[in-house]
Amino acid sequence: MSSSFKSPPGINLRTFAYENFQGLDTSRDITSLDTGKEQHLSQINNATCDWRGQMVRDPAARVRGGEYRVNHVRFFGTNELCWVEETGAGQNLKSERDHALDNAYLASATVTSTVFNQSVIFASRANPLYRYDGINFSRNQSPAADKLRPAYITSVQRRLAVAGIPGRETQVHLTRVDQDEIFPEDEDPASTNVLRAGFIDVANLLGTADQITGLGSFEQNRLVVFTADRAIIYRIDPDIEQWVIDDNANIYIGCASHNTIQNAGTDLLFCSRSGIHSIKRSEDNGILVYSYSLSDKIDLLYRELFKSVPNKERISAVFDQDTAQYHVFFPQAGGQITKRLTLAMNPEGGEGAQPKFSTGDFLNSRCGAFLGGRLVYGTSGGVYEVLKIEDDEPDSFTPEMNIVTPLLWHGSLTDTKETYSLLIQATGKGVIEVDAIDIDKKIIGSLTIEVNDTSDDNYFEDVPLSKQYERKWSHRYKAAQYRIRSKGGGGLLRIIGFAVTVRT
Repeated sequence: MSSSFKSPPGINLRTFAYENFQGLDTSRDITSLDTGKEQHLSQINNATCDWRGQMVRDPAARVRGGEYRVNHVRFFGTNELCWVEETGAGQNLKSERDHALDNAYLASATVTSTVFNQSVIFASRANPLYRYDGINFSRNQSPAADKLRPAYITSVQRRLAVAGIPGRETQVHLTRVDQDEIFPEDEDPASTNVLRAGFIDVANLLGTADQITGLGSFEQNRLVVFTADRAIIYRIDPDIEQWVIDDNANIYIGCASHNTIQNAGTDLLFCSRSGIHSIKRSEDNGILVYSYSLSDKIDLLYRELFKSVPNKERISAVFDQDTAQYHVFFPQAGGQITKRLTLAMNPEGGEGAQPKFSTGDFLNSRCGAFLGGRLVYGTSGGVYEVLKIEDDEPDSFTPEMNIVTPLLWHGSLTDTKETYSLLIQATGKGVIEVDAIDIDKKIIGSLTIEVNDTSDDNYFEDVPLSKQYERKWSHRYKAAQYRIRSKGGGGLLRIIGFAVTVRT
């Protein structure tokens, strides 16, 4: 470790500090993002910007189960998983209790699921419904369900709701209360039981040839019916006579993939063709329900990722309630590589609490599930459990973060700068590699810093940030992008800020 050094007499230095990082921003060119404070980034991969503006390496992960490509995963118990894995012959249903149903679906099928009656119910377009109750995988015995074979499934107000029905693309069918094997066509047509099964048809509410693309549950008793261009909200009750459209909801943005619909506290997050959106209730009057976009500042990146997925219904997401992060997975053509987009919300909320975005390719994660503080990813090689950022287990795998700043001008846009030193404020454990890349895309300097979080390591009482790593840094450039990469180590690695001193 090197310690801080003072500049020789006669040299006037000016320090340009960069801190309070805000994640990705593709709404402006990299030439116009140099702000110093509240600094946005050009790239941040396998790392996130937390609510304090620190760049934090993504947590490690350990193997949980499975060995093949996992396309869908769900918790069926407090800490027990079942998933859909793809082999050469098709897609199998598997569980951690070593139960399996081979070739339940074709390899091209997109699977959705929900938890109902303490069982996981699986659905896929033009395929039967399957249930896993912790003992075995079984086929839904409803004759009506066998005819419907829906694509989308959710649960709301003690009823199972399905949609994406071939030939009935604008209908939502809801089961009898607390029964997952009694659908509307299974009921006696003369029945007056208010708990009976029923269906909703939104065809004449749309006014277009649109079709249902997903289902979600909102608050305690709202069913959100998504189409490609809008969403209609119904207030659902165990009493079928109480079903009614929520007239206070006006949502003219559609959902592109059912598996991206995730509850996030009191909000409902989903992905459209153009970005990530949230449905929430107005804080002003408590009556109006509306949607708003969360991803405007990365609109170009989002559309690029969206276009890269051949089958849009394969895009999926998971919401980590503990970290307030929404992870969206974009499986690429070929099936092995997946890109991840992470939206990190500010847990403090309030005005100005903008989300921060980052990307990831760690483990080529394809899907995820969260329950009871546990986050798991389905990957190209099985299911992995994601650890906390500070955990470093012997058998875990640690991602390599890669961060690239926009072009940093250190003041003038025309003058050539002569740098003197580089200072990084970091904490945790690991090796940081820093490169500087000039306007011509040439690497003009590199250095390696080992971060070792001990109480007496590079500690200076006269500065507010405890970990400082300063190096001689003599280079000339008009502007440069700084690339920071991590190598080795495990557990927490956090970069608080960095500064460049320039001769004046």
